[in-house]
Amino acid sequence: MRLSLSIYCFIIYVFASCNVRDDGYAIIKGRIVGESAVQEVQLISVSNGVPAKYAGTSIAFNGSFAFMFEPEEGKPYYYLYDGHQYCRLYVKKGTVIDLEWKDGNFTVLAEKGENFYLEEWRKLKRQLHSDSIKGEYGAFFTAFDEVKKQSDLWLENVSCENRAFAEALKDEVRLDLLNEFVSYLLKNQQMYESEERDSEYYQQIMKTFPEQGEALLAQPYGIRLLQNYFNYKQTFVIRNRDYTLNERLEELSTPVLKAEYILAEVPRDNYADYCNYERLYLSLLPNEAYRTRFRHLTGRPVSVLKKGELAPNFIYEDIEGNECAVSDFKGKYKYVDIWATWCAPCKQEIPSLQQLEEEFAKHDIVFISISIDKNKKKWEDFVKEKQLGGVQLWAGDWAEIPQEVELGSVPRFMLIDPEGRWVDVNAMRPSNPEMKKMLEQLLKR
Repeated sequence: MRLSLSIYCFIIYVFASCNVRDDGYAIIKGRIVGESAVQEVQLISVSNGVPAKYAGTSIAFNGSFAFMFEPEEGKPYYYLYDGHQYCRLYVKKGTVIDLEWKDGNFTVLAEKGENFYLEEWRKLKRQLHSDSIKGEYGAFFTAFDEVKKQSDLWLENVSCENRAFAEALKDEVRLDLLNEFVSYLLKNQQMYESEERDSEYYQQIMKTFPEQGEALLAQPYGIRLLQNYFNYKQTFVIRNRDYTLNERLEELSTPVLKAEYILAEVPRDNYADYCNYERLYLSLLPNEAYRTRFRHLTGRPVSVLKKGELAPNFIYEDIEGNECAVSDFKGKYKYVDIWATWCAPCKQEIPSLQQLEEEFAKHDIVFISISIDKNKKKWEDFVKEKQLGGVQLWAGDWAEIPQEVELGSVPRFMLIDPEGRWVDVNAMRPSNPEMKKMLEQLLKR
């Protein structure tokens, strides 16, 4: 179980029988009925098309579970997850939701309102998982066509006072159907022409990715659906050639969807692949927030801090406001200084650094200073007042320096070779005469 500033999760057995209510909070309470292997129920929120565990609770001795939390403003949808399926819920402050889990399914006990309609849609959608279509590939498509017809008719008759919910429900249904169809294809298709190609729905969705709105990113399966769709096309439609990332991105007209797919496809096994991917696609991200997410992705490959290994491609804004990267200086050595205007030892090194810049001005080396000042204007004013040379970049914070650098203090000097590989991850300061000798030896080669 997780407790944070925004959520309080309670395993409170009495929730099942009492009417606890606080208008600032929402309560979700349920009971596991019958035989079950369910050990935990999770409360899930969605961030950028990916499910995120909001809280979790184990099951009480009598089968009950409960959550009490403060819903986020402007974010009415939450999900219960039992390890196999998501149960979509409409939640606002003061909401109390009762439900039960039986035979592998959640059922919301609502007689009216938003969660009543969500429960009706779950019942319709369950037809796609009935025993009658299991084991027979083509039977799914007949069942799908029927469910789609039923859902279209049902949506026309939804009468909900919450207009925003009613409109959003159309997106939920459309996206759920697309996800069910693509997931089934990817899981069950064989490498030969088959019944799905006779489906009118199949013909509609295979021309190009059919969803361009950001509603996709509000679904817990949003990014997985994108990946499943393109993986299916690679394996069973394109088949005999590589279905490139650029081709996939061309099917996405929405900049946000392009950006999220780029982030989802970042290589996570090999640092060289990661660096090449960064070089090709980082510039396609629409703003700095996305680029920051790229650099700080959980589980991304990291540079090995050893001589000869690839160094991070430090990418920051220069004094003119333009994006600048270490890779822009391929063919030159890079002497990198991480510093700040508030750091006295950093400023003490500036005269020695300026002297090195002057002495090696005609050699294949560039001097790059990266500021971690949070106050951008203070950095800009200092650079201009002191007429600092070399390449002046602004990172804006300690946290923006690649984690593998393990920046414990500043100044920090590093030396990178013309191919972007480490020469020294903890290089000598410019005030050390040995640093000049080292550069002279390297630049003679």
